[in-house]
Amino acid sequence: MTDATRSLLLLSLVALISMTLAKSVFTFSDLLAAATVDFNRNSPETNAFGPPKQGALRSMSMFAAGDSSAMIKSITFTLKETVCPKSEDYLKDECTFKENGSLKKCSSIATVLNSQPAEAASLTVSCKEVTDPEERKELSEVPSWAKYFNW
Repeated sequence: MTDATRSLLLLSLVALISMTLAKSVFTFSDLLAAATVDFNRNSPETNAFGPPKQGALRSMSMFAAGDSSAMIKSITFTLKETVCPKSEDYLKDECTFKENGSLKKCSSIATVLNSQPAEAASLTVSCKEVTDPEERKELSEVPSWAKYFNW
């Protein structure tokens, strides 16, 4: 085997390991995506809901389970009604947010086992309709702390 071939194989192996390690943790963004899918799958709503492009995550927390076998991740977030039915992918460009559509204030908790850190072992999602105009306005604004993070 030539030096060039060995170098190419080594580089390929390093790239593969890097890609595997890059997706080795269930992130808060992963939790938001999983919670959105779960809400759309299980809610009685007709239209699909999606997180606003900015400021969807309102709060995040994480702690280890008592026996340290798992991490518990918790978020609060908002979902907005789209013009698309639930049968369609809310991420499509055509699935814009419905003008004056429903707004949901949600929370989700995921249990992530240390033995499987890239996926949630369990997930709960609960949402409530936001009808108060002041609360709708507040939830439409990006949280002040969000400017320090690149979501």
